[in-house]
Amino acid sequence: MRRVLITGISGFAGSHLAERLVNKAEVWGTCLDNNLENISGVPGLKLVQCDLLDPAMIEAALEQARPDTIFHLAGQSVPSLSFGAPAETLRTNIFSTLNLFEAALIRAPEAVILNIGSGDEYGEVSPEELPVKEGTELRPMNPYAVSKVTQDLLAFQYNRSRNLKVVRCRPFNHYGPRQAASLVASAFAKQVAEIEAGIKTEKVLKVGSLDASKDFLYVKDVAAAYELLARKGEPGEVYNICSGSPVKIQTILDTLLSLTNERIEVATDPARLRSKEAPVLYGDAGKLKGLGWAPGYTLDRGLKELLDFWREKVKKG
Repeated sequence: MRRVLITGISGFAGSHLAERLVNKAEVWGTCLDNNLENISGVPGLKLVQCDLLDPAMIEAALEQARPDTIFHLAGQSVPSLSFGAPAETLRTNIFSTLNLFEAALIRAPEAVILNIGSGDEYGEVSPEELPVKEGTELRPMNPYAVSKVTQDLLAFQYNRSRNLKVVRCRPFNHYGPRQAASLVASAFAKQVAEIEAGIKTEKVLKVGSLDASKDFLYVKDVAAAYELLARKGEPGEVYNICSGSPVKIQTILDTLLSLTNERIEVATDPARLRSKEAPVLYGDAGKLKGLGWAPGYTLDRGLKELLDFWREKVKKG
């Protein structure tokens, strides 16, 4: 791994992956706009303005970067937003992936490509199917998940029929500094930080459903898995990236509340309730662990780092 290209490098996971790789390889990244706050502290990155829905722009980016490894993280990544914008979610995630694969056939046919799917692809699972393995039937329950299933199938097809070295992965919920405030752990942490800073005059934290149980990983553990899969993953194969244990949303909330001295009331906000959601979803990471991966962050440690990030961000305004 000498020259890498990260699509969506300025996003949440992309920025952490860039931090991890910048001292190990020449790191290139595509970005769609000038919002580079997440990577402002990462030295030595080489950035290319690129809309992945424009095939010519992707070809030009690959020709410039000449990567031996490509991490495809760009796309619409918030499941709840996909209900309000299903067509845009499908178009963005599916056609950016298709265009990338087509461009790679021409400009980087020998590159290893890590296609980032999602644990949301499994969707509606029965209790006897838990923890879900990679061979579990995919039953997506939102447009975002459908887009990720399609990406996943494109990755399989381009490996088998066009010989692209595409490794597929399905990361489950991950959290950490720089995560969008629309996602659950970050939403809670931001509100706690705002209450501590006096920005929220009412000491009330708004929540959706707290009953669901999900599989959570700290983002740095996910970035470590991405690097490992690019090095050791088998092209065409799919790997779960997950903790293997269910964590209740209530536990995420309780842990964050235990990290503050404020007395905070909790109130349900109907706008935060997701219409269709699997009550319990967690995965089996046996294949990934077989390559030598293991998570390094506990939930308590990871959530403290997330809360500290929001404290600093709120303080700066």
